[in-house]
Amino acid sequence: MKKQRRRTRSKHSRARRVNWQLVALALAVLLGLAKLWQAGSRWYAARQAYREQSAVQEPDELFRPEVGDPPYIIAVDAGHGGDDPGATGVVVERDMTAATAAALTAWLDADPNYIPVPTRDGYDVTATPTERAARANSQSPDLLLSIHGNSAAGEAAGFECYPITPGRAWHRESVYFARLLADGMRAAGAGLRGQGGVRYIYYENGQKVLAEASDRRVREEETFTLLEQSDCPAVLAEQCFVTSAADVELFGDADGCALAARVYYQAICAYFGTTPLESVP
Repeated sequence: MKKQRRRTRSKHSRARRVNWQLVALALAVLLGLAKLWQAGSRWYAARQAYREQSAVQEPDELFRPEVGDPPYIIAVDAGHGGDDPGATGVVVERDMTAATAAALTAWLDADPNYIPVPTRDGYDVTATPTERAARANSQSPDLLLSIHGNSAAGEAAGFECYPITPGRAWHRESVYFARLLADGMRAAGAGLRGQGGVRYIYYENGQKVLAEASDRRVREEETFTLLEQSDCPAVLAEQCFVTSAADVELFGDADGCALAARVYYQAICAYFGTTPLESVP
């Protein structure tokens, strides 16, 4: 009986050894699968990041906006106005933007391909950027241009404009329009600031932070309210420095505002592929 018991214990021991081997094998398989899953997850994340980065960094020279058929609705926004004078220098920004917006509206009114719409009831009406964005959006525009003037101490001068930032809806269309604006202003005699006159603005802790056109990172910080809340391609243009006599002479006095308006109108025509009028009837 003792021998039989010893043989029985021996069989049980062998069974236990076989079971532990199976457990060890199963754990090894599970560990291998876990490593494969982790590697696959890292590959998928890297692939998605590459796709997103490529989408942001795709050369805009290859991009053309889809514009549909005319007439096209153009939201014309005169920066500041009413109780808000904007920057003050050789001229007052509010007066310069109103004069330019009025001249641009006249061009668009005369062209049957376009329907200009304002972002408020009048240039002497005070309205916040949020209110102006809502007014523009309510009219379902195909494009929005916000006209502003720059200011700085010293000898700062030149044109720059700000499209909707990377990662937002209408970014690529806005950059396309911004480049047309900058090219037109350069041809008219403006110096271009930054990289070809196109830049991005972000607000970090209440402070404006500049980024050049080549910086296409998708950032969490917001840009100008009017651009952030726009439901169509949009660009904010800094027409000239109101603190620079030379800049104002080019694009800030009565003749300069008329010239800038003509450049803006031609850029709009180039965006939609229409032939600009030679003159306003």
